[in-house]
Amino acid sequence: FLPVLGRFFLAKTDYMDRHVSSQNSSFLELKDLSIASFLLASEQVNLIGKRKLPSGEILFQFSPKEVAEQLVKAYWSLNAPIIQPKKLFSAQRDLKDMIFGS
Repeated sequence: FLPVLGRFFLAKTDYMDRHVSSQNSSFLELKDLSIASFLLASEQVNLIGKRKLPSGEILFQFSPKEVAEQLVKAYWSLNAPIIQPKKLFSAQRDLKDMIFGS
């Protein structure tokens, strides 16, 4: 079991390298809707905006960056704070409205 678990975390670290942008020192950008929903529902960080890439993908921007990074690491290491399902899915619906809403 442990070797599989090790590969799981290695793959997630690689995922973060490809899907989380930290160009700006004041906020964290990410495009994964599930993780963005988790961050928004956690109420420990603020959704401060979004940015559309030329490819059409949306990056969600969260602040403070340090707290957002800690939450993302906790998410992938299976140590994330417990979030009520209704709060999580409401956050996901709000983010989808930001992407697809008029």
